[in-house]
Amino acid sequence: MLVTVSMEPLRRKRRIFTFVLIGALFFTGMSSLSLNSVSGSEVDKTIYLTFDDGPHPIFTPLLLSLLEEHGVKATFFPIGHRLEERWLSDDLNDLLNRGHLLGNHSWTHRELTKQTQDDLYYQLNTPSELIENMTGFRPNCFRAPFGDRNYKVLNAAEELGMKHVDWSIDPQEWREPKIEEAMEHISERYEGGAILLLHDRTFLSLPILKEVLERFPSSEWSYKTIPECMVNEEKKVRSSTREKGDIPIGNVKNVFKIDETLRVSGWAYDPDAPNGGLKIKHSGKTGEVKSLGQTNLNHEFSFDISDFDVDTPVCLWIENEGLARHNTFLGCHNATFG
Repeated sequence: MLVTVSMEPLRRKRRIFTFVLIGALFFTGMSSLSLNSVSGSEVDKTIYLTFDDGPHPIFTPLLLSLLEEHGVKATFFPIGHRLEERWLSDDLNDLLNRGHLLGNHSWTHRELTKQTQDDLYYQLNTPSELIENMTGFRPNCFRAPFGDRNYKVLNAAEELGMKHVDWSIDPQEWREPKIEEAMEHISERYEGGAILLLHDRTFLSLPILKEVLERFPSSEWSYKTIPECMVNEEKKVRSSTREKGDIPIGNVKNVFKIDETLRVSGWAYDPDAPNGGLKIKHSGKTGEVKSLGQTNLNHEFSFDISDFDVDTPVCLWIENEGLARHNTFLGCHNATFG
């Protein structure tokens, strides 16, 4: 992923120093819109799915199920006040347990460049505080509503520890175009490193995502989360928010394909099992749930799965030993070569 920043003078060739410096000053205004912004200009077949404006009580869970069906991951940018109204901590942790990531999308979806300094801080800091209270961490990334940003916005976000995430494909499904029109727009721009913007508050995001994953299958394309949005020390910070009686949380970190074997590794934590020992299960070839083993004292696991079709997503669960008796879903994952 590229983080585009202001042009710097080249020092190796003294004779062009002045020319480059003038050019940098001339383009300062133009570069301000991309400063500190993840841009999606890679050359491989990696695609970044992103969803703005949620969560929606119906569409977001349906989108999550569709993503699991194909074993792909996405990055979500929920609006703060909707998150507060519609989801509890367990809902947000469920999204993270599945391997998806979170970013900040402001508190009430205002044009950030038109806010006073105090209002701008409120719009950016309030959702980060909410997410921290629910998950234990503050987001490392944000997406400005409408993409509306300038140096003031970017500097405020940087002070709060966030980089801006841009997009390269936007079918604007909220305008309710025909699916064929949306797919034409997407197909013309679908290339390695592309960042696709959809909205999990709209129904059309569902059939469009379904068509995208059928036309550009995960067997040929790699769907990843935005690297700049990754959580630092995730196991430590997320575990710190859990109390006895809470349902377990966890994350699958790697699924490697080694010949005809899958090697899966990750972590799972339940405050009711402080010494580990959580049972990790997966769906076998015929769909039945099989036990892989248990987490160690560090609440981590690593197992080999031999009786599995290595070319299909592998789905994992934590068997809950706590009071809530809720088996935590760790998502479905496609393997990469180890």
